Amino acid sequence: MGTLTEDMMRLCGEITALRGSRETLMNSLARETRQAKGQVEDMRAGFRKAHGKMAARTKAERTKFVSHMAADVSGMLHQFGDAHRDMATRTKRENVKFVTDLATGVSGFLIGFQSAFREQAAETNQANRAFVNNVAHEVSGLLGGFHHARNEMAKTSKRERGRFVSGLKKSVKGMREEVSSDLAGARQAWAGLSPAARKAKEETERKARMAAEQKARADAELKAREEADRKAKAQLEMKSKEEAEKAKHEPTKKKMKEDA
Repeated sequence: MGTLTEDMMRLCGEITALRGSRETLMNSLARETRQAKGQVEDMRAGFRKAHGKMAARTKAERTKFVSHMAADVSGMLHQFGDAHRDMATRTKRENVKFVTDLATGVSGFLIGFQSAFREQAAETNQANRAFVNNVAHEVSGLLGGFHHARNEMAKTSKRERGRFVSGLKKSVKGMREEVSSDLAGARQAWAGLSPAARKAKEETERKARMAAEQKARADAELKAREEADRKAKAQLEMKSKEEAEKAKHEPTKKKMKEDA
């Protein structure tokens, strides 16, 4: 059995094994998806059932609370009516003095209340702005980290795919060159040492040298392109980091401007 046949049989075996592995993986993913879907449906059904029970229990408790409150309020209103009539009878003669004192006290109370209300509103407004700024800063940081991680993952996947494809191309190219060399050697051995064979051998060697030179030039160009791609990726990563750092510090600068 020749080298070409052995390599072809090994390649077919690897393709068959990879195909079987992929089919097993897809079946496993489909089975896990069905199981997860069933679990989610069961969980949702349990949520609906628990929500219905809670709603019924809450409604009953609310109805009972409203009924008790209505009874309590009715009794309190009745007592308030009696007390109000008694108090009106006792304090009718003192209403003028009471109203005057009450107006004075209410005026002072309103002044103090308005002052306290303004101070509290200012403090609340300041606290709200600080809270919003902190939330915006945290959200900006999270978004920046997410975008950076996603970009890094995309770059890593792209580099791995490029390396895999490049290695596969090199392997296939080496196999083709090996098979071509094997076939050329077989043809030369079969042709013998006739002048036509020597001439063909010289022509073959010349073509081989040209092919080697072309291969060397192609490898040099490929290496130059890979180096250029690496530099471009490094510049892009540096630019992304600078933009993320700038976005990270932008809320702090905005807050300092607002405070100023």
